[in-house]
Amino acid sequence: MDKDISELIEACYCCLKKNEVTGNRWGIPYHFYRPSLTKYSASQWLWDSGWHMITWSYRHPENAIAEFRSLLRFQQSNGFIPMIIFWKSNICLQIIRKFLLNYQHREYAPFTQMPMLSYSIRALWNASHDKLLLKEFVPKIVNYMEWWESRDHDGDGLVSIIHPWESGLDASPTYDLALGLTNPPWYQVYSRFFKIVRDYRNLDWNEQAMLHSESFNVEDVGVCSVYADSWGVLASLAHKFDSVLSEICHQKSKKYQAAIIQKCWQRDKQQFISFFHKDSEEKKLFTETVQTLLPLLLDDLPKKIQLKLVSKIKSPERFALAYPVPSVAKSEETFSPNESRSLWRGPMWPSTTWLVMEGLLKHGFKQEAEEILNKWIKLYLNNGIYEYYNPLSGRGLGQRCLGMSTVIVDMIYRLLAS
Repeated sequence: MDKDISELIEACYCCLKKNEVTGNRWGIPYHFYRPSLTKYSASQWLWDSGWHMITWSYRHPENAIAEFRSLLRFQQSNGFIPMIIFWKSNICLQIIRKFLLNYQHREYAPFTQMPMLSYSIRALWNASHDKLLLKEFVPKIVNYMEWWESRDHDGDGLVSIIHPWESGLDASPTYDLALGLTNPPWYQVYSRFFKIVRDYRNLDWNEQAMLHSESFNVEDVGVCSVYADSWGVLASLAHKFDSVLSEICHQKSKKYQAAIIQKCWQRDKQQFISFFHKDSEEKKLFTETVQTLLPLLLDDLPKKIQLKLVSKIKSPERFALAYPVPSVAKSEETFSPNESRSLWRGPMWPSTTWLVMEGLLKHGFKQEAEEILNKWIKLYLNNGIYEYYNPLSGRGLGQRCLGMSTVIVDMIYRLLAS
């Protein structure tokens, strides 16, 4: 492997190691990797941990296993896994939680996050081929996925998020109309986030009341696609030890894939869309963001639609920028690649770039995935490891050494390792 790439891999593991957190709280031991040394405090975040586990599976699987077990400490009996576990807390976070959030539990947040943990189990399996790990983790994530079914509030096969935080793509312009905003400045977006929290606090954090309150109910096509694909990944993993469970997961995957293809694909626009619910009506969200590419994850996606999505990924007017994949298509009015505090309104994020590449590889578009990876590698070599990047200039933005950005290691090993 090229010396520069080998050094990049080492830098990724150095970043992760710096973010290590261990200890014991509430009589519960923990061992995980915080997102970064600044901004996020020493809390454990669901999808950050998921990406960390994928990276650790190549070098130290035991670290991934420890992080997984820590994340599952607060899985609830109904399958719910929280977005954040507050293992450690600084004074700033304590003030925010007390006066702005006031969650009902001091240990964890009442929201969840992108349901991508099946990819983490898959990485662990590929590293260890340990069926005991599959038997430990797969049923728990199946239980979590079954909890998500309660989010299909109208029975259309699309699951809802009840806060922008749950997708992980917080300030995506996908959500502007659902938030009652039009290309807003960052402070208006974040004030809406806290208003939603206040609304839910007034509902005593009742899950079904929140879902039906219409404060924020969005069927995000990106989240739905990850959810549907994750059922398929779980089916493959469960097949190693439980054929009945595998078939259940397989049928769930088919069901949710079909719903996305049938309802979210707009033939006239040649685009996937999301939906939100307001005033007892279902309304369409047409902004072309990275979420609209994630149906590439679906096994059953028709070839014609695959090719259409790939053409968008390869289009310089949309997603084929100097450093792809941007979080918003360049052709959109809301595209903003600069140092905006709204984060998800144009910059390139490694996590969603990984998801797009996963979809490309699934359908045999290896060359397109390699082209993205080569630019991704160049981005890191020239600018370092950051939270997100300007997709035009490559400037690193946000937090340095964000742990989830190390998931590039997975694609390097899958595509470039001899």
